[in-house]
Amino acid sequence: MAKNRPLKVTARVVEAALAKAEEALVRPTGRDAPFVDLKPSEVETRTELFQPRKFSEGLRDVDPKHVKDLGIRIGKKGELDPITVVKIGTGWVCVDGHHRLAAYVARKWTGTIRCEWFPGSATEARDAGLLKNEVAKLPMQQSDRFEEAWKRVVMQQGSKREIVRITGASDGMVALMRRVVASYRAQDLPGQRLKKRINDLGAETWSSTRAAWVGLEAGEFDAQEEAAKLARILANRLTNKLSKNAEVTARALWMYDPLLCEPLSRALISVMDEDADREAVERMERLTTPEDDELVESGT
Repeated sequence: MAKNRPLKVTARVVEAALAKAEEALVRPTGRDAPFVDLKPSEVETRTELFQPRKFSEGLRDVDPKHVKDLGIRIGKKGELDPITVVKIGTGWVCVDGHHRLAAYVARKWTGTIRCEWFPGSATEARDAGLLKNEVAKLPMQQSDRFEEAWKRVVMQQGSKREIVRITGASDGMVALMRRVVASYRAQDLPGQRLKKRINDLGAETWSSTRAAWVGLEAGEFDAQEEAAKLARILANRLTNKLSKNAEVTARALWMYDPLLCEPLSRALISVMDEDADREAVERMERLTTPEDDELVESGT
C-alpha cells in the first residue's frame, strides 16, 4: 500500500493533485462490475485527496487504535465492508476505508478484498468520501472539518450551503471563512492586514489563517509553527504513546525534567485560555457575518 502524504495539505496542494487525478482517471464502463476484487497491496493511498482526517495536525494518516480494533474484527469475522476506490492510470486509489485498508495490511491479509469502484470524477469521489465519514464509527475531528471547508472556500468549490453539507462544518464557520477570503481579495482594511501576514491564502491552512486574522502576534505564530514541528517529531518516534495514559505521561515528563513540569502546566493553561479567547472572537465574527450565499462567487 503506497503512501503519499505531503507535509502540508493546503488548497493549492489539493488543486494540483485533483488536476492530475482528473487527467488520469479511468471510470468504469457498462461492461465493468460496480465491485472489483483487489489485494490490499494493490490499493494506494493519496491522503492529500481522499483522507479528510488529519490526525494530530496531519502527523498520521490513520488512528492506530481504530486500526487495531478493525484488525481484531478481521481476525474474528473475516472481510470487512468494501472500501471505495477509484482507478487513476493503472493504479487503484482508496477513496473511503483507509482504516480498513490499514487493518488488512497490519493483519498481512494475502487474499483479495471486495472494493467498490466509484463511477464519478475525482472531485466527486473526494466529496463522496467526506460524506461517507458522516456515518463512520470513528468520529471526525472538528478541526479536520474546518480544514476541508477552508480548502473548498479558497478553491471556490461549491456554495456555502454545499460546503456546509459536504464537510459538516457549521454554517457560521463557513460564512466566516468566506468573509475572510472576500476581505482578502477586496483588500479592504482587514484584508490588507491579512495580506501583510499571508501572501497566498491557498498555501495556508485555516488554522494559520485564523491565527493571522484574529491578530496573533508574529512571535506567537512562530511558536505555533515550532510546536507543530516538535509534535511531528514526537508522533514519528512515539506514535500515540503519549496519549494512552495521561498519568503515565505526566510521571514520565517529571522523570525527564522535573523543572519543566511547573512552567509546562502554566503554559498549557495559557494555551487553553488563548484558544478559548480566539473561539470567542470567532463567535463574534460569525454573528456579524453576512449570510449572502453568493459572497465569494460574486467576485469579491
